[in-house]
Order: sequence, then structure tokens, then C-alpha cells
Amino acid sequence: MRRKKALEISALLAALFLAAAVDGRASSPAAAQLLDSAGQTAAAPESSSPGSTGAPAPGESAALCERPAASEEIIYQSDFRWDYTLPEMSARFEEMYASPKRLDKRAYWDKTAKSLVLPPGYEGAPVKIGPPLTQALRRHIERALELGYADYIFFPDMGHSHLLIPDALWKSKYSKYEVSENSRLYEDMLSDPAIQIFYHTAEQLKMLQDNQPINDPQVLFRRANRNIAGPIKPGAELTVLQNPESAANTVNEVPGYRWWGGGFNFSAQKDGCFAYTHKGKTYRFDISLQDLPMKPGSGEDWQ
Repeated sequence: MRRKKALEISALLAALFLAAAVDGRASSPAAAQLLDSAGQTAAAPESSSPGSTGAPAPGESAALCERPAASEEIIYQSDFRWDYTLPEMSARFEEMYASPKRLDKRAYWDKTAKSLVLPPGYEGAPVKIGPPLTQALRRHIERALELGYADYIFFPDMGHSHLLIPDALWKSKYSKYEVSENSRLYEDMLSDPAIQIFYHTAEQLKMLQDNQPINDPQVLFRRANRNIAGPIKPGAELTVLQNPESAANTVNEVPGYRWWGGGFNFSAQKDGCFAYTHKGKTYRFDISLQDLPMKPGSGEDWQ
């Protein structure tokens, strides 16, 4: 596996506010103390392409981001398992990148709307997305890979997100949306530079043995830097947060922010709609508002 560069880490967050809402994927009793050990942001060189949107140009969208066919193979929960070692995760990423399987209900180019859209997981219109989201997401992915906070763009490592909405902004704006306005709510949130996109990385990496951190430098580094957040801005930097009360260092609420658990998933695949670069190589990836589904009739759940 690759060697991690020495990183100079500087303290950034003094205290972010108080969170509300819980995500079903993880829980933490340390809500009021998440930042006691200080969130951090790395002082590292700028990415070579901070202004790139990561999305195809309008004229290319129809070809690169076609609407999924009914016969398209999709990624299921049971395509992955818990407790991958880093070599196992590397091998699985290569397999899934080359596989025809793509995210269910992935983003595509809607010819009528003349926009990239995300099919919602509720009754309602597709959610239009544009450069604010795709540019920020590409930036976050590229920085996470560059800094070693993630190694692979798929669910077992960096592949799902949550949203952090400042409490004051939630109260003054987003709490006022009706259920019938969910599509517009997502459109506004996913283009708002005041909102942070939060990621859990190393999601299915084996980091613990007998509920204690595995004493391996690379695994310890990944565990220490698995909670990252960045604003929806083109040149965004990533902030690392800690939860010392969690054995896996899982942060699931941030003081001062409304925790919006229902973010989006993203996964690298050779024919993906969007692009990011890492070590001089371009990779494709997809985005979806849907969590990974269970395979119909299988009874499987995170095997």
C-alpha cells in the first residue's frame, strides 16, 4: 500500500454549535464533546484543478450521463462486507470499478429539464443538480485522496455523505419547507455554500480488534481522519473532526449544525457520469440520493 506523506496538522475548529437529528447508520453519546480534541484541517498544496466542475459540459451530458436503462445492473448492499483489510479493499475497489454495476437511481441528464437530475427516494420531481455540487464533490474527493483521508471512492471507504446545516440557517430557511417541496429543498441545500458536506471514510475498513484500535500506522491514520467535512464551494478545504468516545472514531453530530442524515451516495465506476483525478489518472463516478438497496428476495443485509 502507498506510504502516507507526513502531514502538518493545524487546529481549526474552536466550537461549532449544537446538533439536532440522528443518522441511523451510527450513534455517539459524545455530542457535546465531539470537538474537545479539536477538528483539524491540513495545510497542503492546492489541488491542480480546484476550478473543475467534475461534471460533463452540457453538450457532453447526454452521452456521458444517459438515463439508466431498466436492465442496468445496480450495486447492492451484499456486494460488500464489513472488516476489509486495506489490501482486500483495494482489490474489491478494482473489481467494482470494472464491473457493469452502478448506483441505483443514479444522476442522469434530463433532456426535458436540460439539467442533470437525481431521482428522489420519495414521491416528487427529480432533483436538479449543477456545478455547485459537482464541483465541490470533485474537490472533496480529490483532496481526501491527496491527503490520505480516503483511498477508494465506493461505499466501503468514501462513498456516502450527510449534510451539516448551520442551526441559524436551518431555523430561518430550511425548516420552513413543506414536505411537498422536498425536491426544491434538496436543490437549494445541494447548492448552498453555507452547508457542509460530511463524509465518513474507512466505512468498512477493519480498524478494531477486540474493540481496540489496530496498532498499524496506516490503519491508525485512517481511523484518526475518517470524519471529514467541506463546504459546497469550488476551492473548499476539508476539516477533520474527532469523537474520542467512539472506538471507531465515528462522529454523527456536530455542535452548531443540524445533522441531515439523508445525504447522497457516490461510487466510482468506469462509465460514470462524473470525473475526478488522482495521481494523474482520471476516474469516473456516479451520484445517487438512494442508499444501497438489498438484493430483492435475498434477505441479505450487509453481508
